[in-house]
Amino acid sequence: MNRFKILIVDDDLDIAGAFSHILQLADYEVLSAPTGRECLQIAKTDHPDLILLDVRLPDLNGLEVCRRIKADPEMARIVVIIITGMRISKDDEAEGIEAGADAYLNKPVHLRTLLAHVQTLLRSRHEETAREIDSLEKFPRTPYTPIAAQSFGLTLLRESLPDLFDELVQHYGDLLDLALEQRIYKVNNRLSESLRNFGDQLGFIKAGPRDVVQIHHAALLKKAANVTVSKSKAYIEEGRLIILELMGNLVSYYRNHTLSMRVVNTSDGRKDDGRQGEIYE
Repeated sequence: MNRFKILIVDDDLDIAGAFSHILQLADYEVLSAPTGRECLQIAKTDHPDLILLDVRLPDLNGLEVCRRIKADPEMARIVVIIITGMRISKDDEAEGIEAGADAYLNKPVHLRTLLAHVQTLLRSRHEETAREIDSLEKFPRTPYTPIAAQSFGLTLLRESLPDLFDELVQHYGDLLDLALEQRIYKVNNRLSESLRNFGDQLGFIKAGPRDVVQIHHAALLKKAANVTVSKSKAYIEEGRLIILELMGNLVSYYRNHTLSMRVVNTSDGRKDDGRQGEIYE
């Protein structure tokens, strides 16, 4: 995974320089912005994993900047640490938390304290993302539906058709990108139609639920290797939705296939006892 990217937002160049120095020594990639509006622009385009956000800025109040970040689906997963040099009350701190801040620090901030907060919050976010990806590997190897493709006695696609499996992973990754774009920019990418077609394609090659999970897992790993932690989290959240829809489409494909086979079988003289997919002489 790429280095964590941190945006420092402070118009005090001495403070910003000290923060930048300690973070670069800890091998973080550091960006900086002296105003709230520049912070919002950089956050939108560069997708930092964490923002160190001063409350007192030349243009926008830091709390307002935090609210805008957390209200934007494209930026909401960015960790925000509010930093203030003002004496604050419990109500002030609560206001920062209500704005969506993940932590609140008072100036002067001891650099080791700052680094500890940054490391703890990013480690927690990274571990949460890693746990969710790893949990997919623990998905049961036995199918959970009687109409799954494993009932045909086939091996997993990753083992039997590795080249095809890689193509499916690439296609699924493209669908993840469409899902993110559709949610963030409110455009109609006809994602549901694409997922139906993908489900039919998987059904045609007799893929099963375990294949779908392995495709999903492999695509997420590829995405997480090239983006910030906050964006990989976005892929995971969108993936939860599209894998469920894709599973449903695959089940529908097999159900329709089973029904069509029953119609064909009954047309040659055998009887249907009324139970789906079961024919007897």
